Amino acid sequence: MGVLHTTNGLRDLRYAADALVILAGIPGAGKTTLLRRLYPVGADHGGVRVFDSERLRARWMPLLGRLPYAWWRPLLHLMYYVRVLAAIRPAGGPLVVHDCATRPWVRRLLGWRARRAGLPLHLILLDVPGDVARSGQWARGRVVRSGSMATHCQRWPDLVARAIEDPAYVVPGAASALVLSRGQADQIARISFG
Repeated sequence: MGVLHTTNGLRDLRYAADALVILAGIPGAGKTTLLRRLYPVGADHGGVRVFDSERLRARWMPLLGRLPYAWWRPLLHLMYYVRVLAAIRPAGGPLVVHDCATRPWVRRLLGWRARRAGLPLHLILLDVPGDVARSGQWARGRVVRSGSMATHCQRWPDLVARAIEDPAYVVPGAASALVLSRGQADQIARISFG
C-alpha cells in the first residue's frame, strides 16, 4: 500500500522495493514536471527506472523534429509502450510510469503485465481541472488537439472517483490510489522504494 509520510515538512511517498507506480493525469496536469523535479534526466535514481514519453520525444527531436509531430506521434507512443511493457517483468521494479490513464486498453495492458510479472502496482493521480491543464500545455509549448483533450477531460472525473473507491477499477491489480492536486504534488519531496 502506498503511504504518504510527512517528515520535517517534507513529503515522502514510499512503496515496496519492486513496485510499479503509475503517475496519471490528463495532458498538462504536471506529470512530466513532477518527474523532472524528482528524477532529473542524467541523475542516478538509485535503481528507480522512470518512463516518460516526453523523455523519449526529446531524444527523437534531433532526428524527427523537422517533421510535424502529428506524423511521428503514433510511432513515438508505440515505442514508448513497447519499452514500458518490456520493463515490467519479474524483479523489474521499482518503476515509475507516466501515463494519462484515460485510455482503457492501456490501463488493462499495464495491469495485466504487472500481474504477470508479480509486481505490486500503485497509482498517483494528479487531479487538475481541464483549464489549468490546458494552460500547462501552452506553457510547455505542446498543445493536445482540442477533440483529444475533451475526451481526456470527459473521462477523468469518473476515473478519479472510481480510483478512490477501488484502485483496481482504474488499473486492474492496483493496490492503492493517491489523488493529489497540483499544489499537493508540488510538496512531494521524493518517491522512495523499499
